[in-house]
Amino acid sequence: MYTTEPVALTLRPSPQEDQLAEDYASVLGTVSRIDRAVRDGAWNAVRDELDQLISAAEDMWATLSEPDDGEENGDHELYQAPVTVTADPATVCRLIGVYAEPHSIGHVLHPMDGPRGPEGEDAALPAQEGAPESRPAGCP
Repeated sequence: MYTTEPVALTLRPSPQEDQLAEDYASVLGTVSRIDRAVRDGAWNAVRDELDQLISAAEDMWATLSEPDDGEENGDHELYQAPVTVTADPATVCRLIGVYAEPHSIGHVLHPMDGPRGPEGEDAALPAQEGAPESRPAGCP
């Protein structure tokens, strides 16, 4: 699991939530590198990063398309598979905030609110049952 220990202990993400956050943070990191390459006029890097963006998007698509029965299906069958994700969006967004923080675009879209780590565990906890719903910054 890619999750840092304090976040893993407080959020307890499912493997699917963790994978979705990793995949999306990878997309955001690639977009950040594309942005930097465009600003620098590094056109070969832009082309290389666009190739990486396609790969990162395919990884996330595959996470969203994994069959529930665990069997490997051919690519054609994956295109027909319905999305069966049961991940909690608030948990995924909080994980994205951790994973994407070093990337310029990720930091803007999913800023971390409050402290992190052992003394800041409350900031990463999911909403308690019966408490008013609040969404982490960056998650509509």
